[in-house]
Amino acid sequence: MATRTSVTPLYVIAGAGDLAVEKFRAVSEDVTSRFAKLDQKTVQTELTKRQTEFAKRFEALAADARTVPAKLRELPAVAQASLSTVLGQAEVTYEDLAARGEEIVTRIRSQKATEDLVAQAKTTVSKAKATRTTARKTADTATRNVKATATSARKTAKTATKAASAAADKVGD
Repeated sequence: MATRTSVTPLYVIAGAGDLAVEKFRAVSEDVTSRFAKLDQKTVQTELTKRQTEFAKRFEALAADARTVPAKLRELPAVAQASLSTVLGQAEVTYEDLAARGEEIVTRIRSQKATEDLVAQAKTTVSKAKATRTTARKTADTATRNVKATATSARKTAKTATKAASAAADKVGD
């Protein structure tokens, strides 16, 4: 039994997806093969044969219907036994899918394309950090320059006001 981790459910999902794709491909090939082999005469013969079997099964089903009350009394014990079996199988299936998923995730992680993508992502993050740092420094410099310009403008305005006042006083003399 594999050790369960926080990513085990992800591995189970990946393993289940991989298994589903595998089974779908197999069924698709089987259906295509069977469909290619069909002919009308064979289908008609098979239908007639199945009709006869159906009639026999219906008669057997009617006979079994009489035993239903006894089977219903046994149902709780049978259900409990079946549940135990199903839970055991579910645990094994869960572990198998987790192992399969871990394999596929490991395989994907080690592929060249994935490694390239990770490297590209790291480069992009580094560039973004550098851009953020540059933007912050530029903003800090601009803030200092604006403050310095405002201070200089205030001093110039103060000096100009004094000069204008002094000039006005002289003109009035």
